[in-house]
Amino acid sequence: MSKVWYVIPARRNSKGLKFKNRKLLEYTLSTIPPVLKKQVIVTTDDEKILDECLKQDISCISRKSHLAADDTDIKSVMKDVMKTKSIPDEDIIVMLYLTYPERSWHHIHDTLNFFVRNNSSSLLCAKEVKSHPYLCIYEENGQQIVKHNLYRRQDYPKCLEISHYVCIFFVGEIKKLNKNMYNKDTTYYRIDQVIDVDHKKDFDSFIERKKYDKDNSRNWDQP
Repeated sequence: MSKVWYVIPARRNSKGLKFKNRKLLEYTLSTIPPVLKKQVIVTTDDEKILDECLKQDISCISRKSHLAADDTDIKSVMKDVMKTKSIPDEDIIVMLYLTYPERSWHHIHDTLNFFVRNNSSSLLCAKEVKSHPYLCIYEENGQQIVKHNLYRRQDYPKCLEISHYVCIFFVGEIKKLNKNMYNKDTTYYRIDQVIDVDHKKDFDSFIERKKYDKDNSRNWDQP
């Protein structure tokens, strides 16, 4: 029977919001039920995050510098987790980026159930695109990114934008995934637009929304 591991990447440095993962760590850790804490793994090069996880008895991997660079792909990080923890091919990894602080346990649980029901080998989330690719051009030369001669929006093909809101895969499948964690067989779970914290304004928007919802008695562990 497959065991499910909840893996949280938490690199120290970030370009948009300094030490954002330190600010966001608790929002994700607090969503995971205590009974599953032994199945949580945090991979980080941040000593503050390591200390906090140790206090909470969360399993940690002290990530090597070459796996915490600006150009490090997440697939390499996940392969390091699997190797370090000797996770077998038949196990499942649920990867949870910290940049989605609105994500609740219900969201994670529902997505995992969707993965199982569809006999998936890998899963990403997907949401509506804000700008259709048919309207996009290259900055340097003004050429269309997707060559076409359509002018009516209703004739544009429907498309979605991938999101790592929740990312799930069998350990043995990772060798078939690209560096953005999907392939032609990946299943997609539809989500609404959500806050993805990259800059201070994103974090401020989340705090404001949380305060508003608290004032209006919304339970943040509800979908």
